[in-house]
Parts: sequence; C-alpha cells; structure tokens
Amino acid sequence: MKRHFFIPIIALAISITACTTKEYKAAQAADIPMAPHSVYSEGLIADITPKGWLAEILKRQKEGLSGHPEAMDYPYHSVLWAGELKRDGSGRGDGWWRFEQTAYYLDGLTRLGYLTEDRDFLDVWENNLEYVLAHPLPAITGEDGSIVRPEGRLGNETEGMAWPMAVFFRALKACYEATGDERIPAALEKHFLSYPPQDRNSVRWIINVEGILWTYAITGNEALLQLAESEWLRSAAELTQENCLDDNNFHMHGVTMNEELKVPMLLYAYTGKPEYLQAALKADRKMEDANMLVDGVVSSSEYLAGQDALASHETCDITDYSWTMGYFLMATGDASWADRIERCMFNAAPGCITKDFKSMQYFSCPNQFICTGTSDHNEFKRGLTWMQYRPVHQTECCIGNVHRMFPNYVSRMWLKDAEGHPVAALYGPSEVVYDLGDGVSVCIDEQTGYPFDENITFEFTFYKDGKLSRASHDMAFTFRVPEWYAGEELQPGFQTERRSWKSGDRFVLNLPMKVRFEDNPVSGRSVTRGPLVYSYSIPSDWQVDTLTYAKLAGKKCGNPDFKSWTITPSAKWNYALESCCPEDVEVVFDNNGGFPFDEGCSPVKLRVKAAEVKDWVLEEGRYTPALPDNPVIAAGSDTTIELVPYGSTTIRVTVFPTVSR
Repeated sequence: MKRHFFIPIIALAISITACTTKEYKAAQAADIPMAPHSVYSEGLIADITPKGWLAEILKRQKEGLSGHPEAMDYPYHSVLWAGELKRDGSGRGDGWWRFEQTAYYLDGLTRLGYLTEDRDFLDVWENNLEYVLAHPLPAITGEDGSIVRPEGRLGNETEGMAWPMAVFFRALKACYEATGDERIPAALEKHFLSYPPQDRNSVRWIINVEGILWTYAITGNEALLQLAESEWLRSAAELTQENCLDDNNFHMHGVTMNEELKVPMLLYAYTGKPEYLQAALKADRKMEDANMLVDGVVSSSEYLAGQDALASHETCDITDYSWTMGYFLMATGDASWADRIERCMFNAAPGCITKDFKSMQYFSCPNQFICTGTSDHNEFKRGLTWMQYRPVHQTECCIGNVHRMFPNYVSRMWLKDAEGHPVAALYGPSEVVYDLGDGVSVCIDEQTGYPFDENITFEFTFYKDGKLSRASHDMAFTFRVPEWYAGEELQPGFQTERRSWKSGDRFVLNLPMKVRFEDNPVSGRSVTRGPLVYSYSIPSDWQVDTLTYAKLAGKKCGNPDFKSWTITPSAKWNYALESCCPEDVEVVFDNNGGFPFDEGCSPVKLRVKAAEVKDWVLEEGRYTPALPDNPVIAAGSDTTIELVPYGSTTIRVTVFPTVSR
C-alpha cells in the first residue's frame, strides 16, 4: 500500500503530564438504575460536550433544518406538541402521522439543545413538555360506571397515538436524564398503565416496551415489567418471538423492523431470559444477512429490499437502526454493535444530507448517479422526488427523523459500566464528565480526528468536591478495539484499564486502519478503510429546482435559503475496479483543516486503479442503472480515480463492477 507520509504507530500508551487547568464542570446526569442484566448503561447526555467535527456538524444542524422549521413546511412550522396539532387543511397529516413526525423532530431538537446548551431549542422543548404534562386525557367510564380508560394517558385522542407516544418518549427520556424531572416517570407510569387490552393493538404499539421498561427501572412498579413481557408474548405485531426464531427471512416494513427489533433485546436486559436474547440475535442476523447495505444500514424502500446495488433505505432507517443497535450494545457488551453504529453514522448518515444540513433525501442509496425530482429508482416511488435533496418531502417522517441522527450518536458515545465508571463506546472528538461518587468526578477530554485519524488521546482531570484533585483515584477505564483493527498489540472488543489515575494522565490509543475490498452479496465490490466506506464522488452540476410536484400536495419550503436541488453528473462515472489488491491502493493524507465531510476536504483519500465500462449509462437518462454483468470487459484504458468518504458525497458510485482481463 502506498502512502504519502508515515504516521508512527503507537499501539497503546499511558503518559503523565502536568495537571491540567480545565474549568470545573459538575456532572449533571440523573441517577437511572441500570437494567439488571445489561453490561453498560447510558444517560450522560447533559455531561457530554461534542468537539471538533462533531461540534461542527451539530452547529450546521442548528443553523440548518433543525433551527428552521419553516423550511420544512407542515407539520414542523406548527405548534408541534405544545397545543392542538391540527390536521392540515389540504388533507395531509391524517391520523397519527403528524404526531409521529413532530415527535421525531422534538427528540432531535431536545438532544441537540442539551448537547449544545442552546437555550432557544430547550425553550421549544420545555413548552412542549409542559403542555403534554398539563393535558393528560381524562378517564372514560362505561354506561355501567366501569373504568374503560383510566385517567392519565398522554398525547392526543387521535386513533393510533400509541406509536407517536413511543417516539415522544425518547425526548422525555433525554429530558429526565439531563434534569432529573420527577414528573416525567410519574406521568409515564400512569400513561402506560392506562392502556386496557383493547387499546394495545394499534400500529407499532409494541415499541412502547422501550418506555415501559425505562419507567419500570425508575419507579420499580412491577406491573410495568409484567405489562412489557406479556405484551411481547401476546403481541400481534409484525415482529414476534416466533418469527424472530424461525428460519424465514423477514418481509416487512423496514422502519417497523428496525424499531421492533429492540424489544426482545430490552426484555433480555431487564429479565435475563435467554430466549429473548436468542430471538433478538437471530432476528438481527436474518435481517443483516438478507438486507444489509455497504453504508451500514439495512435496505428498505419501504419494505426490506435485499442487497442489490440499487437497494436503498429511508433516512428513518438510519436513525432507527443505529438507535436499536445501541440497545444491543448496552445489553450484551459486545463491541461489534458499536462498530455497526459507527459504520452507519459515519457513512449513511452524512451521505443522505447536503453538508450544510439544508436539504436531505427521503431515500438514499450507495449507488446514486443522479438525484432529481424524477430520478427515484425504487419501484415503490419510481420516478418521483423521494431521492432528491430537498428541505420538504411528500411524507414527512424522514425530514423529522434526520434531526435525531447525530444527537443520538453523541449522546451514546460515552456509557457507564456497572460501577458507574467510563466506557468509551463510540469515538469522536468530545469531552465528558463522570460522577465517581464520594465527591469525586473526572473530566475526560477525547482528542482525535477519528474516524479519519487512527490516533485517539484521552486526557483525564479529576476533581474532589469541585476542586482540582492531585490525588490518585482508582478507576476502570473501558475502551473499544474495533473488529477492523489492523494492529497486532490489541484484541478486538472492549478492554478495560483498571488502575490508579491522576489529573493529567493520558491514555493514547492507536487504531491502525487498512484498505479492504468487500464483495457485495449480489454483485460488485466496495472499498473501505477502518469504519469509513469510500465512494467515487461523481463530478456534478447543481441547479436549483423550482418546479411544483403534484405529489407534494402544495407543500413549499418557507425559507428561500433552503433549496431543492437537481444534481446531475457532469463527467464520467462509469468506472470498474481494475485492481482489488489493497497494495495497489494509494492512501493520500491531506490535513487541510476543513470540515472533513465537505466536498474536497477529506483528510484521507484513496487512489485506485479503474477502467471505463462501455454502455453503462443512465437508465432512460434519469435513473441510476443496475451494475453491468460482473466481471466486465473494460472499454477504456486504465486510469486512476480518487475515492473519498461516502459521507462527503451526494451523487456517487460505491458498489463497483470489476474488470475481467
């Protein structure tokens, strides 16, 4: 493998430096009991400070779609949940949909507010919180005086509100973790116990098990645990204990699958029953084997859609899959789930948005050679706007869920072990504070350019009763060695360094990355390095799209700074890989200092040998075509093309045919 320069490999090092002078920051996380059979737990959202590129993407999110609900049109420019969210006059937002969509947005907005200490965002959340808590639904009594529905249910009378409340719960969860507001678990306890059996059959009701078990952990009400377990075993949901364990592949709505998959793993975390763990693991394995795409997310357009190079997924899938994998990670302590989250979040997540966070795709795809208002190549919505980068989409769920992606990632970077000690689970530049008990806290400064950089430095500063401590403190520090680790000194998985630490101690982790070629299960190959997938960023022409599309039912962006884009290729893209030998790949390092996901700013690029493929052209001039029969006969002479991280692209080739000689 060719390199422009050499980075010294330091497998693992601990060094002592002078005590730091960091300003003291008290730990704020609420004390939430850990699931009894879980290895790790979360809940540090108020104690994590993103830095570096993570802080920058959250800043762009704030200044982009998250901070401009008017740009997204209905229902985001409404009162959200801080009043009566009425159905739009044109007929859009029927039933529970408008509540689901705005709940996604509120969860992302709330987490973003805590992570960036944005008072305006938190004011929006608090207005919504106060309204919901102050307006529980009244009890319903039958003609004979019996209680049909106890008082205390949260949300709206709209049929099917159980599913939107499962989403809204996540914002309530983040709020409690940051503030310890006791009204939240008290209200949720009454809410979940207000559902008689006949009300537990609405769409995705079973996903409320997430909130039921969380509330049980805080309140200790055994009725909640019994409700969660009995509902899973009796459920008429699409995912069941039985079809998790059978040998048949799933044929169901992808987002529903990603949401419901967490339920058996959560039940295992709270009960320890191996049958739930078995169900969760087998269901995941079946889904991954049949539907996983190279960018780290299972396909879904809208139903699970296989592994062809044209298969895509909703933006909702990106968020929901990574959120569920977080529960898999915490319950099992298996580091491979963290690897999955990073692959998803470093590739699929930035790959579905413009890098200013002002437009996004409903469907996105590893191979997308053109993105216009008529280029959607999925059979589900073929020829429509769903793969276009837009601030407004026909169905609003994905434009709501996009706000959750990066706040979710940051809020789960740092976990706790059973002793409350730090676990560095997901990597990226950040700072976190842990309360270690007895008046002792530790601030950990994670200094890194990861996932572009192989080196991560953790610097520790200890405090006692709010003052800098120069004493030694016993602490376990757990870190993750990814499965793709290319060194020899460490074993993949979570590892723990338990020792006496002092302020100023540094723990240096080096994670060598190698270029790898991955076979697509159907056809073609892709290129990866560490957690990053690499793509050919197709030279493109961008034009503002001002057309009116009938399927949007009159919805318009309410801010002229937010554009819909017609993005078409302006140069060749029909390349096949000439060589799939890692030694033939040139790794190019460019420390330009820019935002690493901006076009042209990647710190690490790959130069690979390629050849032009004859007659591989856009289908009907407007659709991304299928891969040609593989291997292909090259039509042009050998050339070298430059690959960049998937997340820095908009139109791209990620799954390549290969050349036959």
